[in-house]
Amino acid sequence: MKIVDLRSDTVTKPSQEMWEALRSLDDSKIGDDVEGEDPTVNELEEKAAKVIGKEVALFVTSGTQGNLVSLLSQTNPGDEILLEELSHIYKNEVGSAARIGGLMIRTYPSIKGVPSFDQLQQLIRDKEDIHEPPTTLLSVENTHNYHGGVIIQPEVIKDMKKFSEKNDLKLHLDGARIFNAAVGLKVPVTEFTKHTDSVMFCLSKGLSCPVGSIVAGSKDFITTARRYRKMLGGGMRQAGIIASFGSIALEEKWIKRLEEDHKNAKLLYEGIESYDLPIKIHKPETNIVIVELMKKTRIFKIVTELGKEGVKSFNISKEKIRFVTHYGINEEDIQYSIQKIGKVLSSFLSK
Repeated sequence: MKIVDLRSDTVTKPSQEMWEALRSLDDSKIGDDVEGEDPTVNELEEKAAKVIGKEVALFVTSGTQGNLVSLLSQTNPGDEILLEELSHIYKNEVGSAARIGGLMIRTYPSIKGVPSFDQLQQLIRDKEDIHEPPTTLLSVENTHNYHGGVIIQPEVIKDMKKFSEKNDLKLHLDGARIFNAAVGLKVPVTEFTKHTDSVMFCLSKGLSCPVGSIVAGSKDFITTARRYRKMLGGGMRQAGIIASFGSIALEEKWIKRLEEDHKNAKLLYEGIESYDLPIKIHKPETNIVIVELMKKTRIFKIVTELGKEGVKSFNISKEKIRFVTHYGINEEDIQYSIQKIGKVLSSFLSK
C-alpha cells in the first residue's frame, strides 16, 4: 500500500547530494567539536552565520536544545519570559525553560502569532519592585506551527524589536521554519533575523537534514550558548559526520526548493476544500495545511483511519488535523492524499 507521510517535515530523508557530501568525508574533515577542532562543523557554523545574517553561529542537536540554549544565555534564574500562548517553546518543549532554566513563563495572546503591543505592555513586570520577577525576554515563532505555518511579517518583527528595546528585553526568534517564511514572501531571510538578538532555525525540517539545528547571534551570546550547549549534553565530538548534511541544506538552490512544498500544500488545500463537508480549511501560507472539524467527532479515530488508508497526519488539538508537505512528497502523493482524506472525512462527518 502507498504511504504518504504528512505528519511533519521532520520525517524527511537526506538528498542524494547530502549523502555524497557525507561519503566524501575523511579523517582530515572531522575532529573534536567541543575543542572547536571539527573543520566540517566550523564550516557549517560560518556558513550559517553568513546566511542568517548574524555574527556567529552554533551547531546544536535539535530545535528544542537550540531554543533552550538561547533562553539560558540571555536570562537569569527567576526571570520571567514572554511566550506566545500556542508557541512550540511553551507547548512542546517539556517545560525546560522552567525546569532547567528556573524561568517563569508568561504567555501572551495573539492573532495568528502577532501580538497586541498594548496587551503585551500590560504583561511587563516592574523591575524595581522586589516582589516581582523581572521580565527580560520576549520570544516570537516564525513560521508559526499551531497557527498553520503562518508568516510573521518582517515589519512585525521590527516592531517587536522596538518594543523589546523600549522595555529592556532580549528578542528571541524561534525560527524553526524561518526559511519557509523567507521563501513564502520571496525576501531574504535576513529581513526577519536582523531585528532579533538571537535566532534558532532547524536543519532537520524543511531543509531535510537528519539531525541538527543552528543558534545564531553575537559573539558574546554564542560564547555563553556554547557553554550551555555543553551543560545540556550537546558537545558531540566528531560532529562533522552529521554537520556535513547541513552545509548542503544551506545552499541557495536547496532553500529555494521549499517552493515545491508550498505549492503542494496549496494543491492539498484546494483539493480538500472541494469537498462539501462540515470542515474549515486554513489556507496555507507555507507548507502546513490545517483541517478544522466543525462537527464533534473523535478526531483520533479519523487520524487512525487515515493512516490505514496510507495517509499519515497529526491531530494538533481535539478539532484540528495537521498535514505538512516536505521533501519527498510529490504531486502524485498529494492527489492520492486528497482522495483518501475525502473518503475518510466523508465516512465520519456525513453520518
